[in-house]
Amino acid sequence: MATKVGALAQALAAANPWWRDDSWDLVDPDLVEVARSGIEYRPQCLDDLASGGLYVLRGPRRVGKTVETKRTVADLIASGVAPRRIIRMAVDGWRADELRTLVGRTRLPRLLEGESRYWFLDEITGVSEGWAAAIKWLRDNDPEFRAATVVLTGSNAKGLTHGIGLLAGRRGATGVNRSLLPMGFRSFAHVLNPELARAGVTRQPVAKLRSHDLVEACEELLVWLDVLVDAWETYLHYGGYPQAAVAAKAGQEVPEELLDTLFDVVFRDAFDDTGLSELDTSALLSRMAKGLASPVNISSVAADCDLAMETTKRRLDDLVNNYLLWPCHQVDAMLQPRRRGQRKMYFTDSLLARLAHARNTAWTPPDLTALVEQQIGLALIRGLEADDPGHLHEHDRIAFHRTETGSEVDFVGAGLAGAALEGKYTETGKWVGDARTVNASPWAGVLATRNVLDTSARDNAAWAVPAAMLAYLVDT
Repeated sequence: MATKVGALAQALAAANPWWRDDSWDLVDPDLVEVARSGIEYRPQCLDDLASGGLYVLRGPRRVGKTVETKRTVADLIASGVAPRRIIRMAVDGWRADELRTLVGRTRLPRLLEGESRYWFLDEITGVSEGWAAAIKWLRDNDPEFRAATVVLTGSNAKGLTHGIGLLAGRRGATGVNRSLLPMGFRSFAHVLNPELARAGVTRQPVAKLRSHDLVEACEELLVWLDVLVDAWETYLHYGGYPQAAVAAKAGQEVPEELLDTLFDVVFRDAFDDTGLSELDTSALLSRMAKGLASPVNISSVAADCDLAMETTKRRLDDLVNNYLLWPCHQVDAMLQPRRRGQRKMYFTDSLLARLAHARNTAWTPPDLTALVEQQIGLALIRGLEADDPGHLHEHDRIAFHRTETGSEVDFVGAGLAGAALEGKYTETGKWVGDARTVNASPWAGVLATRNVLDTSARDNAAWAVPAAMLAYLVDT
């Protein structure tokens, strides 16, 4: 079916109100909602866009990618970029030929000599019939688009990874792979307690988990221990989706609308006409939450959910592909992957882990200690991404190790610089016994406790650090 050029031009005028209205950001529904939320949260996922770069911003749906593109538009205009140079379009559900028509044939506001455009194309992975080939063709054959700064957002990991491969050599800058996950604990704690942000305790690189700098930072945070523990346990309940954080700040429960929206993200977007019923979907989410922090046995999950084994495997892959689960692979003592080893699978947010139970309390909620382990792992992942961006999709920076005796060290990896993390949510001297496994390993251990701080051990013997302190210091 031929693309209607005039209809695209009309849609562009509607989608880019800054072309004609200097006050567009005061009435934009998304930005108005953010302004009314009463929370100060601004991820830096689209900072420092280099002219001519082709950027990809990945992350789950409903995490705030659209808001960040609009905020970036407002920032560019405030910095002096002419509004007519900036084009934003939501392209979910489009065809690839419509992309080519949009860029190559649609009448756009005229550029002055020496100017280039900014393109923001939301949910590019929702474009059918080869979006990456269309973008590649445009970068190769359209001089104006080749010179443009382009931001593509998407929530389908497989589609983005394939597309990025096709676009090799056409990115035009460094640091072009960006990511946005649900809000990290550091940001969440600042939302609940702005005075904590003003205390000025700096974030620590993940590579300094067993450093003197970490000890000093923990000492600074000791006076905030009660605030941090309360914020951490609130975070475990609400998670990091912005709408949930707004409810937490207001002392309200997680909105049912958000719970239903996240369920639709799983049921309608991730599973997308696979034949699974809503009941099957809830059963699978609940089963994964029940087995959180344990290696996944696909046949056991399939049997418990009354699903075919191949169906179960595909649906779990769908959740990973949509940034709703993250796989934690097994490695040996040399940090080499064990290709036949089982994976653990964690949700990318605590609210996702609690989703089935939050919507219907008949479903089993995740165990608290397992939820702590999940969120510590996510803090490490976000921290590593902040320290060295562009690797979120690789799933190889954090792993677990199974010893010869069958015990498990929760999180190890080259980026941890010889440290290993264990989630032991204790508040007693029992933590010393819990450290036996990591103390027998090649790594220097850090145990994430509820409220016990003990960094007195020497050599590789384990330290105890409250999970809230640890997450606050390494997370974003």
